[in-house]
Amino acid sequence: MIDLDITELFGEVVRKIPEKLEILYSDGKGGFKVVKSPKLNYIFGSSQYIKDILDEYSKSPSLSEKKFPLVALFTPVNEDRGHLNYFSKADVSLIIACSSRSKWSNEERRTNSFKNILRPIYRNLLDVLCDDYRFSFDCDEGVKHSYSENYSYGRYGAYTDSGEAVSEPIDAINIRSMEIKINNLNCRRK
Repeated sequence: MIDLDITELFGEVVRKIPEKLEILYSDGKGGFKVVKSPKLNYIFGSSQYIKDILDEYSKSPSLSEKKFPLVALFTPVNEDRGHLNYFSKADVSLIIACSSRSKWSNEERRTNSFKNILRPIYRNLLDVLCDDYRFSFDCDEGVKHSYSENYSYGRYGAYTDSGEAVSEPIDAINIRSMEIKINNLNCRRK
């Protein structure tokens, strides 16, 4: 039996997201700069682990610029295995985050972060998942999940489960209870 790892599969998915992606960064002068196929950072782990890795990146100028945009998969992921029709079934939680400014109003945050960066990444994430033969989705119905745009992280801070603050302001889309089924590799998608 082939052992599939959800953390590795999601890493591969995140590497495919930029292929058709364009995001806009504020140029600081009231305009925007188009970035095609931007590099995305992928981290998996607990909220504390993700925070710790981001803090480590902040200590190095070469890594600091690679922190965001970020797609993070929260672990542990509890998998339901042993089905004949698929390898594994799980509900996963993710965060899609970008750097932000605490002084931004919600209206600025909506444009600079959500419309220009986070929502395009989110849409491409769903497209890549639907197109990947290793996952089983009824993409006409959509990938089932809970979606939340968090405007307060950028202004008031983001915190780990233990209450530690993330070292810089971020804006983020929280995805909870994303229902995924991983196909058996010896089976073809219908």
